[in-house]
Amino acid sequence: MSRKTKTKYVLFLFSFYFLSYFLIQSVIASGHNLLTSLDQLIPFIPEFIWIYHTLIPVFIATTMILIERKSVFYTAFFSVLLASVIMNLFYVYFPVAYPREMWQLTEPSISGFFVELTRQVDGANNAFPSGHVTLSCLLTLLVGLTNFAKRYNWLQPLYAIWAMLIAVATLVLKQHFIVDVASGLALALMCYLLIKHIVYKRLVVDGPTTVIATQNITLQAEKKLIIG
Repeated sequence: MSRKTKTKYVLFLFSFYFLSYFLIQSVIASGHNLLTSLDQLIPFIPEFIWIYHTLIPVFIATTMILIERKSVFYTAFFSVLLASVIMNLFYVYFPVAYPREMWQLTEPSISGFFVELTRQVDGANNAFPSGHVTLSCLLTLLVGLTNFAKRYNWLQPLYAIWAMLIAVATLVLKQHFIVDVASGLALALMCYLLIKHIVYKRLVVDGPTTVIATQNITLQAEKKLIIG
């Protein structure tokens, strides 16, 4: 699949995701508080902001470089698109907001500066399910379908560790509740399995079968012409 074609699809995903995300956030400013005693026990660690913001670079690298086959790319595209639509529905009809004001920075630092910047850009709502967890888990599942993962068996486990760190980052940065993380994982798995089944059935199973059947019909027609 050409780099130019993939770029168009990836740009569409980014445009749809971010425009809908911030549009909903601007309209719905408040939401349910799902804070539990377990959430309150989790410490606030600003240094995890560096891990938190690796999502976009890893997403671009995975879709543009590691994913080469058309079937895998379309699985990635429609999985992310479906997950985005479902998340938007939750953001509108079941808005959840994290009480981040309960955890303030006590000492100035570079990490703290980026935490504050992130909080100013990204509001406390649109929390359930976690977009970071959903997308990082999807990338982990998708990278396992690539030729790179078949050649390097350490690649998918590395992604799994990264996705776990992303999940931890959402919790210790006080961006998401525990239930946001769990729902993000469930959503990623559901979208991946559903889209993978549909895309692989059409492009990998039905596609080649249709081609073979067409070739057989053509050969039979040619034989009849020769015999006739």
